[in-house]
Amino acid sequence: MNSTVPDRGAPPNPNPNPQAQDGPTGGPLMPLGPPDPANGPFLGGVPTKNLDLPVTLMFMLMFMLGFYIHLTIFRRNSKRGHKFLISDLVVDFCAIRTVTCIFRIVWSTMTTRYIVFFAVLFENSGPSLLYAVNMFFAQRLVRSIHPRVGWFPAFSQITFVLLISVPVFLILNLVSVVLIFFSQGNPDRQKTGEDLLKFGSSWNTWLSVFPILIVSMALAVPGPKPERFGTGSQRVKVALLYFASLLLSTGQVVRMYTLFNPQLPGTDSTIFGKAVFYTTGFFFEITVVALYAIFRIDLRYHIPNGSSGPGDYSGDKNRGKYTVEEIEWLIGNMGVPHHIMRERKGPDDMEMVFTIFFATKHKGLEYKGNGGRPDSGDASEASLEAKDVAESEAALPERAKRVTRRQSIMEALNPPPRMARRPAAATVYPDTYAQMEAGPPRRPARASVYSDFETGRGFRGSLESRYYQYWSTPRPYGK
Repeated sequence: MNSTVPDRGAPPNPNPNPQAQDGPTGGPLMPLGPPDPANGPFLGGVPTKNLDLPVTLMFMLMFMLGFYIHLTIFRRNSKRGHKFLISDLVVDFCAIRTVTCIFRIVWSTMTTRYIVFFAVLFENSGPSLLYAVNMFFAQRLVRSIHPRVGWFPAFSQITFVLLISVPVFLILNLVSVVLIFFSQGNPDRQKTGEDLLKFGSSWNTWLSVFPILIVSMALAVPGPKPERFGTGSQRVKVALLYFASLLLSTGQVVRMYTLFNPQLPGTDSTIFGKAVFYTTGFFFEITVVALYAIFRIDLRYHIPNGSSGPGDYSGDKNRGKYTVEEIEWLIGNMGVPHHIMRERKGPDDMEMVFTIFFATKHKGLEYKGNGGRPDSGDASEASLEAKDVAESEAALPERAKRVTRRQSIMEALNPPPRMARRPAAATVYPDTYAQMEAGPPRRPARASVYSDFETGRGFRGSLESRYYQYWSTPRPYGK
């Protein structure tokens, strides 16, 4: 009689679990629980010596090269006081990917539980750093395109929360992998780890596409002329951000799909293949790292230190606040003989004012032909020589202080107080039409482009601005 079927009148089988397997000979029955996560399935499969080892070694050398290039750029910028902490994030990402490739190479030679664990752990902890880099770029582009919206406290707080969530969800993903690998025999704990890993992967997908969405919304809404920052054109900055975000989001979507749709045992899926793994993973990531080095993101996306409001990115807070009339009024109050030329169009449709100042030669000084020094005796020559020595021995300008990583992080979390801006000059000519008593409105004419020193009819700062608003001086030129 079969030993698994109890005899008539005998007690029931003490282990009626249908999901059971025979243990060792003469041993107890062992329950068949959930599959061991160390056995897969994995995106890219289990690495092999013939294919995965040389391919992974090639990518490891590429990431090491990217680590060296971005670290060199970061150190040189720090020595000359050029603060750009974003390069440090790219350096950290290349370091993590180098360690990932090392564990994957070891995995291809020996399959142990801890080697598989560390390989999967580092594989899930890298891309989020590049998502933070792209969010920094997106924030700066929005503040350049729409300064008032970009510097609005609500937008700044939203981007700050998203940036803070990068290390938070990085730790969450690491804890999830630990729960999955070291909870064998506890299905509930493994299920919790899988749910946390899916949630973290979904959040990382949102972070990867956030730069594309927010910059597209900023470009779709018309606004003022964008503020220039860094080097290069605005179109190249936007195109570089779009391309990098598209590559990274593609790889993140593939990773999220494999988590929500695991491969069934005994089946083959193209998305779990090695070609998809290396293309959407290592290849796309090293492409982004290379583009960041080629296009010099440390110069292209750099902003002035202490930027905290509209106008700070361009580095000229008073640009566009002075009209031609105000500039002429300020020059006239200098008390220096001058001649104001006709203004011309400058770059970016700016109005420019050209002025010639007349200097008066000092009387009583006769110049020699040799050297051009005044001949006023030995005392004057001695004083000039002493002046030359003093100028030659003058102290050199202070060298730029090195910006440390700790200083950059502290200034990012607690920015320094914004410097007080110089108020704009008093408006002499309003942009609107001036109205004289009850008469029809009339537009005030410009002041003369010739100085009071030459014609006597120029703009006089001693008179009230209201006089020029209503009774403007005639123009000495046609248009």
